[in-house]
Amino acid sequence: MSTAGDNTVAMRLNGFRENFETVRDEMSKVIVGQSDAIEHLLVAVFSGGHVLLTGVPGLGRTLVVKTLAKVLGLGYSRIQFTPDLLPSDVIGTEVLEKDERGGRHFRFFNGPVFSNLLLADEVNRSPARTQAALLEAMHEGQVTIGGKTYYLPKPFTVVATRNNLETDGVWRMPEAQIDRFMVAIELGYPSQDEEIELLRRTTSVASVAVRNVLTPEDVMAMQKIATAVPVVPSVKRFALDVVRSSRPKEGAPDDVAEDVRLGASPRAAQAMLRGGKVLAVVRGRAYVSTDDLKTMAYPVLAHRLMLDFRAASRGVTAREVTTRSVRIAEKRRVPEDAYRSKTKRILKPTVD
Repeated sequence: MSTAGDNTVAMRLNGFRENFETVRDEMSKVIVGQSDAIEHLLVAVFSGGHVLLTGVPGLGRTLVVKTLAKVLGLGYSRIQFTPDLLPSDVIGTEVLEKDERGGRHFRFFNGPVFSNLLLADEVNRSPARTQAALLEAMHEGQVTIGGKTYYLPKPFTVVATRNNLETDGVWRMPEAQIDRFMVAIELGYPSQDEEIELLRRTTSVASVAVRNVLTPEDVMAMQKIATAVPVVPSVKRFALDVVRSSRPKEGAPDDVAEDVRLGASPRAAQAMLRGGKVLAVVRGRAYVSTDDLKTMAYPVLAHRLMLDFRAASRGVTAREVTTRSVRIAEKRRVPEDAYRSKTKRILKPTVD
């Protein structure tokens, strides 16, 4: 590649990294702590994926999504999922209207899904029929009603919050729908210092306003840049090894096979690579490494693994199974030293 080409690529990647850090810093003005969760959320958005937020109520999940929409300049809508919610309440409905000449025709009224960033709040409080209304939108960026197809605005991201199964009034989410979420991010309780800061910010007269730092066009441009980041065959093989070792019938070792009823789908490997590309740029590299995939392994696999009930009764968690799968993939890993020695570091050095 020519020197001019190298400079152009470097400028784009550095611009991506600066935008990412600006968005993260802006969100931190409102969101206390949750640094890993915010990073994974931004990685998913700039990868073009959808996000499943988990955790107990009261941790600010709605605030996180509203703040993200404001900072990125995205159109935002929210649906509160309830047991009586209908699919038409999500995607929209056709209404029979009468015109001035007496003729009748159907007119389609857009539902809340027609936005750049959709918050599906407590998505598993509605039955599977209503949850399924999101499937076509999440996978194809469109909805079909009355035999007609309506395209959603771009970019389009669904962020859904899910209540724990132990809480009252929830349905189990179908595996087909869970698999369409690129990552699952768990919001945990803040530390004592973070909770003190949270109280200080939310119980005083002072308020913090975030800036709009990007536009929808900027988000799509960053998604396009991330897609172009190269991945060598050894790293792709590592992602496949992690995913395939989580499947009981695909050569998973005994300590994994006995604990898992359903492993990760091919979408998991795709999600790991897509997220790894964004992380590579943010970390100052123009190529994806296995370290990027390790970071993405748990948020990508956690919600896709269906544990055996006996394993769950013993306290086995999806994180433990993911750790085992990564360890297995590391043993099979092809060394990347030869590739790294030939790859230029065309970004600014990362300051630790």
